Amino acid sequence: MEAWGVIIVGGGASGLTAAIEAAGQLGPGRVLLLERGPRVGKKLLATGNGRCNLSNRQAGLSHYHGRDPGFVLPALRRFPVKSTLDFFYKFGLVTVEEEDGKLYPRSLQASAVLDLLRMEAERLGVETRCDREVTEVRPQKGRFLVTAGEEAFAGQTVILAAGGAASSGLGGCELGYILLEKLGHRRTPLLPAIVQLKADTTHIRPLAGTKVDGVVTLPGKSPAQQAGEILFTDYGISGPPVMSLSSLVTRRLAAGPVTLFLDLAPDLQEERLLRLLSGRKQARPDKTLEVFLVGLFPKRVGQCALKAAGILPLSRTAGSLSPRELETLARQLKHWPVTITGTNGMKNAQVTAGGIETAGFDPETMESRLVPGLYGCGEVLDIDGDCGGYNLQWAWSSGRLAGSSAARLISPRQTGKEKRRNGA
Repeated sequence: MEAWGVIIVGGGASGLTAAIEAAGQLGPGRVLLLERGPRVGKKLLATGNGRCNLSNRQAGLSHYHGRDPGFVLPALRRFPVKSTLDFFYKFGLVTVEEEDGKLYPRSLQASAVLDLLRMEAERLGVETRCDREVTEVRPQKGRFLVTAGEEAFAGQTVILAAGGAASSGLGGCELGYILLEKLGHRRTPLLPAIVQLKADTTHIRPLAGTKVDGVVTLPGKSPAQQAGEILFTDYGISGPPVMSLSSLVTRRLAAGPVTLFLDLAPDLQEERLLRLLSGRKQARPDKTLEVFLVGLFPKRVGQCALKAAGILPLSRTAGSLSPRELETLARQLKHWPVTITGTNGMKNAQVTAGGIETAGFDPETMESRLVPGLYGCGEVLDIDGDCGGYNLQWAWSSGRLAGSSAARLISPRQTGKEKRRNGA
């Protein structure tokens, strides 16, 4: 039976960084990475629409969710965004910053990020084996026995970085949850996050395929708001602001339908929009309502807004609009209610909300409180971030903390140089 210092289950973003961090401390031939798929990092290739939004300058507590979002803080403090950029720069990755603090590789290719991670892991002597689906992790006499098919491996420590259930087509599965539950850990309900939302399409069905810059608001005791390009679909709504709010919406859907409000004229105050509408009426009272808003909004948006506001028929002229109807139309365009009835499901989600309870792990080391020498990181834990690079930053930070902690458990004596490098 092969024996290793650290065995990592899962070759995604957190698993690869854990492997690199551990191998950097332990040296070659001590770290084994097992991946159930034919290659590592498949899901990473799809992030940021293939451009890899690898982090965000604004990464902080407010952008993370779960039963205990504060669990992320020690990892983010130990390995913050700057540390992540330095980490990748050492491999040769140059990054660029786009709107809202989003960070991408300069090449805008997710494949570049994956290639550099793979090459660094290989350089440090990480042994990577694909097509190995782990079926059991069993503590035994101060070590772990890890079973994958007919093969068995012995490890002094094990890091569970098997990812979440989202995006099954890219390798998402429940393996990590199952393995950790067998070891005594508990999971919270799994929900799709960063996912398209299904809605009552009564008043938006004709807008399928239309994109509009706007603001999406989720009301409530803790209201949330996101701006960006809203995409209307045949099943509901999508686009960056919708995807960003989807984690919060998904959690609320357990109690029934949720209403979002769309502001399709975020550059105009409602009073200013009302004056514009009144001015259009006075300038061209002969125009039919069918084309009344053309030039101010996309034609179909204007027509749907009028219908949703109950201002019919569209064959009427603008001159027939009453002051009350103009106010109603302005309100419709600034506070368009959309009733959310569901999501496009875990298969189409980018991230899993929920997962293994973080109470079972030490946030300072990522080590299990139940099984010494066992670590968890990344999406398998009950932590999910907003859309915009926050989930990958959690993967890098938690993976590096788990890898560093596992290595130090095996080899606690480090030189002064190693301690400075690892932040000890």
